[in-house]
Amino acid sequence: MVLVVGVVLVSGGLWAWRVSGLVDKEIRARYGVLWKVESARLLLRPPVRQDAVALAATIDAEMLAGNGWTERDAQVMVKAVGSGLPTPGLLVFEARSDGSLVGGASVHPSGSDASSRTLGWWIGPRHRRAGYASEAVAALVEAIHDAGFTTVEIGTNESNLAVQRICDRIGATEKERRAQQLPNGSVVPGIWYEHRQVTAEMP
Repeated sequence: MVLVVGVVLVSGGLWAWRVSGLVDKEIRARYGVLWKVESARLLLRPPVRQDAVALAATIDAEMLAGNGWTERDAQVMVKAVGSGLPTPGLLVFEARSDGSLVGGASVHPSGSDASSRTLGWWIGPRHRRAGYASEAVAALVEAIHDAGFTTVEIGTNESNLAVQRICDRIGATEKERRAQQLPNGSVVPGIWYEHRQVTAEMP
């Protein structure tokens, strides 16, 4: 399988979308760490209402299976976007050439570690195998560090070699292997990577 998507760990994000009418300043502060990030071909930004249809088109059976999402999970997210409700941690990937949506990502707090964020992503079926995932992930990891977080965590299924190659490419290191329960209730053998911010050494 070549689906370049992390085993996201969107259960917290989906919960936030479901109760988005109750999202307060504290939740916004915890999740809204990024605004707009640019790479060579992409603009990575929070979604707006007009993105709902195009966002839905990036979600197919392969994406759902790779993330362990249910169709209901995807519908909740797309409906929240279309309704203009807050979607904490959600970013969409817009192609700078023509404005089309290429995919999306989730950036969420990593448990109780205030210095860390968890990153997951997906690429829509029309834009896979074009290097967009590597480009977006590299830009997001840099932006997360620039926002003041020292560690970025990425989780994936042991069978997802595409994500593992991206982690190797950006310099993330394997942290641990453990079973991971996905939003649809399934349990998969997971690998967790972490990318630590490189700090310049004093001369």
